[in-house]
Amino acid sequence: MAHDMNPSESPTAKAMDRAIDLAIEGKSPYPEHATFIDADSPHAGHEITRAFDEGYAVVLVSADGRERVITSKMLAASA
Repeated sequence: MAHDMNPSESPTAKAMDRAIDLAIEGKSPYPEHATFIDADSPHAGHEITRAFDEGYAVVLVSADGRERVITSKMLAASA
């Protein structure tokens, strides 16, 4: 039987919790409107597209906890 990880213990949930704490302290390194997405999610591409369509930046969180902040401006600059 596979062991299911508690969603609140996922790297993405932990990153969101840290982001909330930092925002409360006024020390957030994230864009004001950002959505946190699990990089390993089978729906990550759809979630990223939807976030950009809605005007959000993306914080892509890998299973090992690494984070990449992606904004639509960054993508436009690389095109």
